[in-house]
Amino acid sequence: MQAHDRESIQIVEEPRRQELIQSCYRIIGCMHEVHKQLGPGLPEYIYQEALTTELHANHFTIHKEQEFHPVYRGREMKAYLKMDLVVENATEKVIIECKALSGLTAKERYQTFGYLRATGWPIAILVNFGTNPKAQIERYYNDKGVIKVF
Repeated sequence: MQAHDRESIQIVEEPRRQELIQSCYRIIGCMHEVHKQLGPGLPEYIYQEALTTELHANHFTIHKEQEFHPVYRGREMKAYLKMDLVVENATEKVIIECKALSGLTAKERYQTFGYLRATGWPIAILVNFGTNPKAQIERYYNDKGVIKVF
């Protein structure tokens, strides 16, 4: 993240921050395992499939390329968002956006923020498998339309 991005991002306050970290702990563990096994340098769709396999092996319910129709002026749109993965956690749905880039930019973050705002769901994890020595993982929380990191 660039300096000006970090200055404008809010952080989730305790104790909610620790609750969110705990709720995503196993999902992030699966991401680390995929990166450990495959390393950087492969196309995004390979990491998506491997992460789906790893999440299933860890007993998560996953929806791959889930479509979501946003609502505009009280009407569901025909157009839709297609999120890489949606994981059903114990209490909520978690959006997973997978990338395989040399580094994340504002473009990838804004895409993830857009998913959070459009769905109204509370959690998104942006993972970039293209980095070394480990995957770049960013966690976001939708606090009534205000996106925060945790």
